[in-house]
Amino acid sequence: MSDLNVGSSSNVRSGGYFIVRSIGECRRCQASTPLIALALAPEHETLSMDADDEREESIPDIWESAACSALLFYVEALPDSVQRRLAEFSQAYRYAYSAEAQGSYWANHCMSCGALLEDHDLFCEPDGTFLPMSGEITADLELTWIEEPIEAAAGGYSCDPAFLAASAET
Repeated sequence: MSDLNVGSSSNVRSGGYFIVRSIGECRRCQASTPLIALALAPEHETLSMDADDEREESIPDIWESAACSALLFYVEALPDSVQRRLAEFSQAYRYAYSAEAQGSYWANHCMSCGALLEDHDLFCEPDGTFLPMSGEITADLELTWIEEPIEAAAGGYSCDPAFLAASAET
């Protein structure tokens, strides 16, 4: 959403990012549907946990370099430039309200029936599309590096997903 003030709510940032693509199954209609996710390479920055505490506004945010790669989910805010780039890869990844998550975030939707595909199922469940438990499933993930800055507010953050490490080795 272009009216989101990403700068004031962001907790991750990087000079570039990966768009991760795969195919998943819709829980509602069982159709195969394209899915995307955002991932960051090592040396991205995260907002210090201490910076989340209430404090005087005159104290600047404290950003720390992360040695791990990261997969982002429950993404609540993205800059317009990243939104436009994601739209080039999928019209089915859009900002929406989730009754299950009791909030709004950038989510994949089924291309056949339009159902919101919950991030919990895709990112947190073993053998979810973005939490593969085998090499065979990992091979189905396609990564595209985007050399553009990103700053985001992510409610979920998975350190060193195996598929990113495997792609770095090839």
